[in-house]
Amino acid sequence: MQELLDIHRLQAFVTVIEEGSLSAAVGKLHITQPALSARLKLLEESLGCALLERSGRGVCPTAMGKLVYSIALDILARMHELHTAVRNRLELRDGFVHLGGGATAVTGVFPDVIHHFCQKHPGVQFTLQEKDSKGVEQAIIDGAVDIGIITRNPLTSKEDIHHQGLTVHAEFHDELVVIASLENCLSRGRVENESSEKSIQPQQLNNQPMILFEEGSAIRTLIDLEFRRLKIQPQIVMTLRSTQSMVRMVEKNIGLSIVSQLAMSQSKAEVKIVLIEGLQMSRRLAVVSSAERTLPPAAQEFLQVLLASWQGNF
Repeated sequence: MQELLDIHRLQAFVTVIEEGSLSAAVGKLHITQPALSARLKLLEESLGCALLERSGRGVCPTAMGKLVYSIALDILARMHELHTAVRNRLELRDGFVHLGGGATAVTGVFPDVIHHFCQKHPGVQFTLQEKDSKGVEQAIIDGAVDIGIITRNPLTSKEDIHHQGLTVHAEFHDELVVIASLENCLSRGRVENESSEKSIQPQQLNNQPMILFEEGSAIRTLIDLEFRRLKIQPQIVMTLRSTQSMVRMVEKNIGLSIVSQLAMSQSKAEVKIVLIEGLQMSRRLAVVSSAERTLPPAAQEFLQVLLASWQGNF
């Protein structure tokens, strides 16, 4: 017995039973009667038993034919579900996109892109994991995340990243900025778009209470390196993971903080960006996915929308 049955043979058999005759089934299936007879014969041969017998009113199922008919209905229904599910995924009527990124991606990148995408494809669902760059990379390798945004190590080439199991689709520049509350004394120094005021010297950050990202994160490592270069010795009063939490603390004048300018561009917080003379903190953010797996249709489309958003093509 063949393990796999041609679905067209099953459909032909079910149609004959439901129509009651070969001639009626021919009209519904839009095939010739010899073609229909051939399908029925091959089905019976593959199963090793007769499925139909003639009667005065046409054809009717044998005892085995009744058994095959009941099971065939389930098979055809499941096949219909299969085709519908695949078509819905390909046409983005449903599906999932699993994203991962740090505080900047979660606050300043993904929300707008997800909103724009869902306006066109409301049936697609999203999951979003906030992790540091290493966590995002591991989640992609493990298959828990489709697309991630990580801080690019300047000493690592795209080839090195590929060898780690990731593909880099695009990179963009992100500045880190010092923010202070409107009540903070440093806010009276030079701030963004107020070039008439003097810059603040790096030493003025010494002993200032600061709220920074957690140690070991890519963005914190960059901050620490720049602080050492400029001999800045801040008083770290909090280490947080969320940009929004940090900005909220700054608003309440609990301390200064250093966050992504990209994230701040999406914020309506009442804080000032304070310009520090000689302070140079920038990074490259990379959009990555697995080099080993093909993105599902919804994730492929989301990736294109994400890349277009950075090129100003919304």
